[in-house]
Amino acid sequence: MAAVAEWRLAGDVGRRYGAASGDRNPIHLYPLTARLFGFRRAIAHGMWTVARCLAAHGTPAAAVLRADFRAPVPLPGTVTYAAEDGLFELRAADGRTHLTGGVYPLVS
Repeated sequence: MAAVAEWRLAGDVGRRYGAASGDRNPIHLYPLTARLFGFRRAIAHGMWTVARCLAAHGTPAAAVLRADFRAPVPLPGTVTYAAEDGLFELRAADGRTHLTGGVYPLVS
């Protein structure tokens, strides 16, 4: 799948998402609180990563979304967004896949 964009994610993405969504899970907030759950750094919320991909990808008026979470996205960090036809993915610089997904028009 061809790379479309590279995104630099700030360390406060988890805190900003938590403030907007009300989901203030400690693994998304600070490195210290994420370490309590086995992560070296805070990680991006899965729903944030899907929403960010959909914002770049676009969707038809009615669609079905499929998203498969493969690996956490550490914060801060840089990821590559790739897309082709209705499919998308988010990859790390080392080639590891964080997220794969697809947007499928809803047929009535």
